[in-house]
Amino acid sequence: MTIHTHLASSPRLADILSPDRNSFGVLRFAMATLVLVSHSYLYAAGTSVAEPLQPWLGRSLGECAVRVFFILSGVMVAQSFDRSRSLVDFTVARGLRIFPALIVCVLAVAFVLGPVVSTLPAGAYFKSTELYGYVVKTLTLATGSAPLPGVFETNAYADYVNSSLWTLKYEVACYVALGLLGVAGLFDEKLRWFAAAGLGAIVATVSLSLPANPDDYGFTQNLRYFVVYFYGGVLAYLLRDYLRISGALLLPLFLMFIASVQTSFAEVGAMLFLGYGALWAATKTWGPLRGLCNRTDASFGIYIFAGPVQQALLWLFPAISPVVLTLVAFAIVLPLAIASWRFVEKPSLQLRPVVTNWIRTAGRRALPIFG
Repeated sequence: MTIHTHLASSPRLADILSPDRNSFGVLRFAMATLVLVSHSYLYAAGTSVAEPLQPWLGRSLGECAVRVFFILSGVMVAQSFDRSRSLVDFTVARGLRIFPALIVCVLAVAFVLGPVVSTLPAGAYFKSTELYGYVVKTLTLATGSAPLPGVFETNAYADYVNSSLWTLKYEVACYVALGLLGVAGLFDEKLRWFAAAGLGAIVATVSLSLPANPDDYGFTQNLRYFVVYFYGGVLAYLLRDYLRISGALLLPLFLMFIASVQTSFAEVGAMLFLGYGALWAATKTWGPLRGLCNRTDASFGIYIFAGPVQQALLWLFPAISPVVLTLVAFAIVLPLAIASWRFVEKPSLQLRPVVTNWIRTAGRRALPIFG
């Protein structure tokens, strides 16, 4: 059977966008878990170079997982805006998805875990301006690497409290740009091909002049890096009616990915292979996992709670191996993530229409004042 025949009989992306037709939730859960695995090596050794697969992948397993996160986010968030076509509704939805759980995590780490593991006495800890700086900087997404006073100073990856959070500001930046593009007509059916062509050009070229060493990236370089993956997902959504998903294309895309390593097109090659591979994996049911992950989305909770738990375990047991650290941390983090979904994230998302209506009502009342 030829590749053309495989493609003709394969589902389109548009056919699997309903949650009961895809396994995006399973993939997000898997990617969050891979970040936890990757960070076990980072935290235990103090460097990501310790990760066994890094020399072969070119980047850490966690970085590859985050790439897939951004691709899937691009698809799902584009669909979210396209359905509502409302900047207010879109903004509220994005805010409620990220900030309630983030606030709980940051406050719990700063005011519950922090004083227990800090080298400072409790009185000095709570008087430290660094404590409140951590809360403000982390919740405003100014940085994901703000330290807490006396916390994890003796760990191998010293002073880092929750290194996963550094990506959130880039995701929010991608959201903001997508909202503006959506208002400008990105999802207008009449402009679909112009929008796809323009977005395709951006995705193909935005990373061409990035420094070879990611350690040299600043905010702008990191943003360009993440734009490739997030807007690669948005581009896939724009082309959803034409994008066929077949395993027959995985090998050619993998070969392109390998050939692009160490070239200017490395990020584009990685985006195409990882993105298409993720969409292909999303067509599989994965047994009962699809239903479980659709009912309980623990992925974000795993992502934001894992770091402090892993660092605390290393504070208690400095000689623990990365494998044991992974297993013990996952056993602790998974219940936390499930509780975060059930008691924080899901109830917050259910407030979406209430918050949206309140903002619209407040806006209407304010118009006569400014008019």
